Amino acid sequence: MSNDNVVKLAAIEAGGTKFRAAVFSIERSPSDASLIPSTLEMLDEVRVQTTNPDETLSQIEQFFTQRSVSGLGIASFGPLIVDPAAANYGSIADTPKPEWSGTPLLSRLGNHLGVPAEIQTDVEAAAVAEHQLGAGSGCDSLAYVTVGTGIGVGVLVDGKPFRGRDHLELGHIPVQRNADDDFGGVCPFHGDCLEGMANGPSLHERWGTNPSSLGGRDDVWDLEADYLAQLATVITWAFSPDRILFSGGVGAREHLAPRIQAATERRLAGYSVSHANNPDLVATAALGNEAGLFGAALLAASLL
Repeated sequence: MSNDNVVKLAAIEAGGTKFRAAVFSIERSPSDASLIPSTLEMLDEVRVQTTNPDETLSQIEQFFTQRSVSGLGIASFGPLIVDPAAANYGSIADTPKPEWSGTPLLSRLGNHLGVPAEIQTDVEAAAVAEHQLGAGSGCDSLAYVTVGTGIGVGVLVDGKPFRGRDHLELGHIPVQRNADDDFGGVCPFHGDCLEGMANGPSLHERWGTNPSSLGGRDDVWDLEADYLAQLATVITWAFSPDRILFSGGVGAREHLAPRIQAATERRLAGYSVSHANNPDLVATAALGNEAGLFGAALLAASLL
């Protein structure tokens, strides 16, 4: 395809530990000039440690110097101001991450590149990427759950991220404690909410070792699956998605999705028109660590 039909995009995945920035190419359809998601290709990338805002963002800005792009998409850690009517739209909200509260990610980076720019949460962007390029292909509605240091959820309705005034915080739903579980939880806000009982740090503290060292222990992973199935049940009743995808350092673990599926079926207890006996409701996300960055690129493409 000629260079006239190739568009270059800027994508940034803003994480609490590191930032990734990349230039992507995407092709236009010769028939109607629309962009073709399946042609998305990463051309160049940089990874920067998340230190203080000015140091981190200056390195990201330097990466894009003398790189010509047509649009910018940002997939960011939260909490994030996502109300377009807010004066600080696209800024990091109050966060325990030192110095990052109030950082104007969207306005600073968009102004630096001088191109159309937009921002989503990292899980929203990952959900879009899985929907267009991964395990959510063909789904009208989709939920994406990442389970790692925290638990984040992005929900797509008719292929578009669902939000209200704020983005979703389903990782903090209250959960029904297992009768044999006396663990107090690790969430600094709620103690034994879902994130407090089922994120990576909770596994480490509960079992006294890194989750990667816990092997295939049924007692560990059946308990984890039961807590995550409570989330899947809430998502099913609230949004009725075609599929719920799990990802992240804990969530993408081999054989966890079938355990969550079985526990979700038990918890639905037949009370669902379409989902109670759907063996494909819960699955593992396909794009792994690339979902957020590819989602940011697709967000940039949607601006053009």
